[in-house]
This record gives sequence, C-alpha cells and structure tokens, in this order.
Amino acid sequence: MPEEKEKKMVGERRRAQRIKRVLADTTPHHLEQLTKQTRALTGDDEGAEVQGSSMEAIRARLGNLQQRHSSLRDKLTKANPPHKDFNAKMESEFKEGETESILLEGDSWNDDVITELQGRICESGSNSRGEEDQQVDVKPELYEKPIERQSVMYKLHRKMIHGVSGGRISVRFDTGFGEEKCESYYCVLTSSSATDKLHVTEHSIPFFLPLRELEKAHLATSPRVFIDYVGDILQAYVSRREQVREVKETKGEHIGELYHSLSFSLIELMLKEPHCQVGVSLAYYNLESELPTQSSVTAWSNSAELVPQVATKRRATSVRSTAFRLPKAEGFLRTMPLPQALDELLADLRATTGSPCSPEEIEVTPLLPAETS
Repeated sequence: MPEEKEKKMVGERRRAQRIKRVLADTTPHHLEQLTKQTRALTGDDEGAEVQGSSMEAIRARLGNLQQRHSSLRDKLTKANPPHKDFNAKMESEFKEGETESILLEGDSWNDDVITELQGRICESGSNSRGEEDQQVDVKPELYEKPIERQSVMYKLHRKMIHGVSGGRISVRFDTGFGEEKCESYYCVLTSSSATDKLHVTEHSIPFFLPLRELEKAHLATSPRVFIDYVGDILQAYVSRREQVREVKETKGEHIGELYHSLSFSLIELMLKEPHCQVGVSLAYYNLESELPTQSSVTAWSNSAELVPQVATKRRATSVRSTAFRLPKAEGFLRTMPLPQALDELLADLRATTGSPCSPEEIEVTPLLPAETS
C-alpha cells in the first residue's frame, strides 16, 4: 500500500510539471496573439512596437477609434445610403402614376385592398404573357395597338402603394419634420401568384430598423399592419434624427457632449451653463414614438453653495457631490419635442437672478450615494 501511494504521488508531480511546461510554452504565444489583436483594433501596424501605457498613448488610441467610429456612423446614417440606383428607379416609377392615384382614407384602407391588388396584378401579368405568346397569329394591323400593362396606385397618409402587373407591389414611405419634407424610403413586395404570401424582395430602409422582424410578424397575416408599422417607425426615426439636428444647430454653444445611437433610440447630451452642467439621457423603447419613453436629467453645480438644501437636511454627512435630479425638466422631455423641451429646461434653470442653476427655485430630487449605486 505505501508503495502504491508513493507511485501515485510521483505520477501527480510529473503531471503537474508537464502542465507547467505546456503553460510556459503557450502563454507567450497567446500574449503575442492578443497583442496583435490589440494593435489591429487601435489602428497600429502589425509590426509596430507597442507604445507605453501612458495616458497620452491611451488618449491617442481612443481618439483614433472615435474618429473611425464617427466616420463610419456618418456613412451609415446618410439619407440615401447605397441605394441610389434603386431609389432613382422607384422615384421614376411612382412619378409616372402619381397623378392617377386613388385616395384611401379611414376604413377604406384595409387588407382587402392589398388582396384585391395582388390578385389584379398577378392576373394581369399572366394575361399579358399569354397575349405575347399569341402575337404570331394576330393580324398585322393589330400590332399598332400596344398591350396595356395594368398599373394601379393608391395614396394614403405619407404612403403610396403601386401595383404593377407581374405580381409586384411597391410601397413608398414619405417622411417629414414639421413643414419640411424629408427623404422617401421604398419597399418592394412580391408574390408568384394571387394566393401566395407576399415577401420583401428589395428595399431602401435603414438596416438598423427592424424591417425583417416586422415582415415575419405581420406581412403574412396583415399587409396593412405591416405597411403602417414600417411607415410609423420610419417617420419616428426621421423625427428623432431631425430633432437632434435642430438641437445641434440652435444650441451648439450650450452642448458639451452629444451621443446617439444609429436609430436615435438612445440620446445623451451634456449642457454647459455658467454655474452648472446638465446631463440629459433619453431612451425610446417604442420605435414608433417621436417622444422618449424614459428621460433622466441630472445637474452638477460648479459651486458648493448650490447644493440642494433638501439633500443636506436628509443626509448631510453622505453628500459628497452637488449632483441633483430635475423631475420637472424630465417631464418636459417626455411631453414635447427635444428642441422645445431643452428651451423650457434652460429657461427654468435661468429663472433665478445671479444663480442660473440655483436649486432653491426649481423642483429637484437629490442624488445620494444610495440612489446612484
């Protein structure tokens, strides 16, 4: 028995030594691979020497990444990304039949419109192909009359639906901001027959909007719901985007930092005031909405004299910063467009004399350490 225990212990020591040798051989290789990946992410050449970990080097690398991120975001959020040819073709197609469009209002816009349109254009397409096949037997004088390709167009609020023989239904979604007309987006629905389900074959809708999810959820069961959803999401996206653009143009001198997601469903900005800074965070969980679902406004006083009195009364020993919430401003942001809401917010902050960010004359909620964790 003692000999078996001794053999077992010797075997375990040998295995431990082999593991150490393997780790010693592979760890430098792994570190080298990780170093190469880090260089690639930061834009450095693969063979370049690793720069020091000083703050200056880190800032330089982060600056490079931010520039590349900003450039990529600008390319992805252009009004008409890589769909110029498609958009031009669709614009010409809709322009030809827009004068003869049929207006749909109220209950007249329903799924039966798409079903009837689908059946009409599919039948027209099959008849046209049959007539083309029989042209060899037609008398010469009948060649002078061209074969009509049936085209039907419906007009709705900010939407146009164009059915062309051959089983293709094109939808144009118009967007706007205030009185200004913005870009149009296109989506083509096709089916092989009048009884088959429609599906999306071409579109110019931004990739970060959930078109495919809406197609799976609604197009087969209710084309009207699908078209309305897509139109509402596009209009809300353009409205949020234009609100941010207007804020940049009109309040650029007050904005310290501004961040937004591609779909503008998350917007964060920092406002600079003489006596305080104000952080605004907006979240749009409903992509059909032009107003935020959730808003948060936090102010930081630049002077210790502006600490909210309510905070010092509740827990004076715990207050280590001068940050406080502005519930009234948060209400502005949830009930009105961003430019107007910021006007109300800034006016409320400047309502006092000599202390533009004094919390004594605005409704505040203190931020204590327990609430920020």
